[in-house]
Amino acid sequence: MIQTKDYSISKKEYTKIVLYKRLKKSWWLYLLMFSLGIFYSQKFGEDSFSTFFTIFAFSYPFLIFISIYFWTNSKGHKPLFSETNLSFDNEHLYFKRNGNETKLNPKSIQKVISNTEYWLLYISKGQFIYIPKNIFNSKEDYRTFLALIKTE
Repeated sequence: MIQTKDYSISKKEYTKIVLYKRLKKSWWLYLLMFSLGIFYSQKFGEDSFSTFFTIFAFSYPFLIFISIYFWTNSKGHKPLFSETNLSFDNEHLYFKRNGNETKLNPKSIQKVISNTEYWLLYISKGQFIYIPKNIFNSKEDYRTFLALIKTE
């Protein structure tokens, strides 16, 4: 069994990941709202619909980002930010957090997204496990983990 260093994700990093994923998925909607805001801004003040829609179109992206910020920093996500220990063998990943251990079969990982500093292991469409790349004690442990999750 291979042990890694303990790690945790900060609220700032988690918020950044969620905001980036949202922006990547819905960039076209924000561009559309901005474009419509510019279009209706020419009629701003002439009628109540144009005034409302202009204000709404320009404030919509900011309202979404603010709501995501407060959602990611809510008390319900507090366990995500606690210290986690990852250990693994040739068949399973074991996560220890707050005295609880979770066993994960690598076959249940639907998608792996690799970043320069971390991996996101998706176990369902909207649920991922954050694993930083600097938690391994040796290059051999790192390669074994890569083979286990079958990436790169």
